[in-house]
Amino acid sequence: MKLYDISLRRAGLSITDRLVAARRLDALGVAFADGGRSARFYHRAALELRLRATTLIASGGAEDLAALLAAETPAVAVVVQGHGFSVIRDAVRQLVRAERRVIVEARDFFDGWLIDPDNALEVVLTAAEAGAETVLLHDTAGSLWPDQIGEITELVAETGVPLGFGCHDDGGTLAKQLFAADAGAELVQGFYAAVRGGLDRAVSPSVHSAETGIAPVPCPRLEQTVSAHKAIGGVR
Repeated sequence: MKLYDISLRRAGLSITDRLVAARRLDALGVAFADGGRSARFYHRAALELRLRATTLIASGGAEDLAALLAAETPAVAVVVQGHGFSVIRDAVRQLVRAERRVIVEARDFFDGWLIDPDNALEVVLTAAEAGAETVLLHDTAGSLWPDQIGEITELVAETGVPLGFGCHDDGGTLAKQLFAADAGAELVQGFYAAVRGGLDRAVSPSVHSAETGIAPVPCPRLEQTVSAHKAIGGVR
């Protein structure tokens, strides 16, 4: 399982702080560090960083293809939310033709699944058929329980499409990550570097028994994020 950090997407973070964070994330073995669409950051990173484990990944919507290409990162994440299948297909194909590795971040995927699972599944299949290497299922509203996340992820994983998982639910994030990873998500998105006007402190993830009802499933790579938070804390 691989980790995908989105801390550097946050507005107001200096390019220097982003570079420092990227070095730390690389030392910790994080697979992707996402800095949003800031071409200046990526261009400085190309000159100043020599990352071994971490791939910098630009992210934006299907309407931001020009900015994603201008960032010149080897990988990009296309955020889709309410887009038609043709828009998703065309965006992914254009990026693949430009020799970018593509992750599709399907916002509101789980709420969409509850309304129309066939439509939600078609989003995943369309992205994969167009050339996306991973489709990241996103629990944007945070309305589902961890066991529901696991059950739906397991069903989608039966398609054979490589999956990832992300969410905005601060209260149950780690529990949901654990259930999604156990159900087949190979890439887990999260804030592994806590950035507040710099990298002045980090917040260790926690999970309470009330959130899951059962003991967390074994997930060694995800358990390492606690030490990752501690290692990143204190960076200026």
